Amino acid sequence: MTQRPNVLLICADQWRGDCLSALGHPNVRTPNLDALAADGMLFRKHFGQCTPCGPSRTSLLTGLYLMNHRSGRNGTPLDARHTNIALEARKAGYRPALFGYTDTSADPRDLDANDPSLKTYESVMPGFEAALHLPDEMEEWIADLLAKGYDLPGGRLMSSVPSPVSKNLTIVASATFRRSIRPSTVKLHS
Repeated sequence: MTQRPNVLLICADQWRGDCLSALGHPNVRTPNLDALAADGMLFRKHFGQCTPCGPSRTSLLTGLYLMNHRSGRNGTPLDARHTNIALEARKAGYRPALFGYTDTSADPRDLDANDPSLKTYESVMPGFEAALHLPDEMEEWIADLLAKGYDLPGGRLMSSVPSPVSKNLTIVASATFRRSIRPSTVKLHS
């Protein structure tokens, strides 16, 4: 009996496609991602279909162009008539889990007017189980980083800024941040 493969799809915001040592970047070192790429599939010529991040992820996860899914801003509701990779994976017997966020709001047409998901754009795209949902606040993730010894004086805003910046930077964590940050104020421990 043949086992179905496990699938791990990593989609990182704000990350230049050439910033992987597996692709020959002269300075950036990404040993863990390189190991995953060596043992799996690396899309060397992938590019984001649109901006910002939420609509781009929606295009990746639905297989539709922005002009078709029409979720053009972070938090724009995705029409429930569109399928996505998680819904299709469920049909094949998988249990898609999400670690992070999709920035996709639920289609309000099928929801009760008092449904709490109508008060946020941080919904999880249909079909995914939220194994670790990381909405804007990200308290759980920040608490985990602090428990592991990371020094994050600015909390969430410091979670993706390595310091000091060295010639051979190792990517440890990545998250979207929305304000400019002075890298000299961050200390990450290895």
